[in-house]
Amino acid sequence: MPKASIFTLGCRVNQYESDAIEEQLLKRNFDIVPFGEKCDIVIINTCTVTAESDRKSRQHIRRAKKTSPDASVIVTGCFAHVSPDEAKAIEGVTAVIGNKDKNAIAELAVALVNDCTYTVPENSDRGGELTISKAKRARCHIKIEDGCPKKCAYCIIPAARGQVVSKSPEIVLHEAAEIASNGCQEIILTGIETASYGADLEGWDLSKILYQLDNIEGIKRIGVSSLDPSVMKEEFVRRLSETKHLLPHFHLSVQSGTTATLNRMRRRYTAERVAENMELVRKYIPEATFSADVIVGFPGETDEDFETTVDFFKKTRFMHLHIFPYSVRQGTEAAKMPDQVPENIKKERAARLAAVQAEIKAEILDKYIEDHRETPVYVLGEKWEEGITNGHSQHFIECDIETDFDGTGHILPIVLTGREGYVLKGKISE
Repeated sequence: MPKASIFTLGCRVNQYESDAIEEQLLKRNFDIVPFGEKCDIVIINTCTVTAESDRKSRQHIRRAKKTSPDASVIVTGCFAHVSPDEAKAIEGVTAVIGNKDKNAIAELAVALVNDCTYTVPENSDRGGELTISKAKRARCHIKIEDGCPKKCAYCIIPAARGQVVSKSPEIVLHEAAEIASNGCQEIILTGIETASYGADLEGWDLSKILYQLDNIEGIKRIGVSSLDPSVMKEEFVRRLSETKHLLPHFHLSVQSGTTATLNRMRRRYTAERVAENMELVRKYIPEATFSADVIVGFPGETDEDFETTVDFFKKTRFMHLHIFPYSVRQGTEAAKMPDQVPENIKKERAARLAAVQAEIKAEILDKYIEDHRETPVYVLGEKWEEGITNGHSQHFIECDIETDFDGTGHILPIVLTGREGYVLKGKISE
């Protein structure tokens, strides 16, 4: 039996695609082994979102050949798509496959182990037809679209993923039903720009596919990955509130709390609109919690701009913030902008915002505990070790629960007793 390993860098979309490729390899009688073990095929699914992502991609491509010197090395993903010549030039690389041809990788692997010639069909998966049937984890991500219509000044990903290509509704619904039939109760819809689902399909949008998924037997929780804040308009939010199994947690790609900075980033909303749309969500879904991505130190961000961003997050009270100092990415508009912020100032701003957010999060969690000492939250068990089931509540808050059984994959009613850091403690509700 031939052996293959897959190493994945980057986002949830890449991880989903790696899982789909793994399923295809298993159907072709490959044995999947951990990266670093000797095997016949090594697949590196790369990322290119930052210069550091490129460096890590190159590093793991080289490592693949060192750990499995006789293996064929297939390089795919965003680095491979944007910089194919650079990827091909790395010693030991057998093939470089762009994002739109990932569906051909399993067949290429079969040809390589059988020493046969194989030509990858052009645009073999049309950007969206990779699917999975079984969840590898308690929570399962389903990719529903590829590509991004926006041209944000800091982002290289549209060059790597192209324009929006939505997976057909029939395939999405069939995939979700199959995953549910195999025991997975929670699915998360993901994509490069998830809110753009249906932009290329007549009569479909994200709220409609959510409505259809809501009626699939076995699905108990439905989440949506990162959303552009501008999509959270009243009609859309009202339809979300009618989705029975929708998780009341929303991750927004906010990026800054200052409208002037958002304008330079080429984002299509203002900070004021973000706050207004969050209040709309809270109106229709009162228990909603929020997380966000934030870039600090973007070119031209002044001290005053940064203080405005800090004030914005104090007022809007996100549960989690993923804070990134701006990283120059060659090939983007922002890399050529004047008034680049020094690295030490970026780090100082990131640390300052993190400290402010830590206080906000602690306050939110303490209130959450008090509200749920008798009224249960529902935790999806994700792992079980030494009598502790660890998972996340419907509001995407991490919890540890003492259980005398493996709670992985189960949705458990939990009353809360306290917290250790940001991890809440609880027990199964009687």
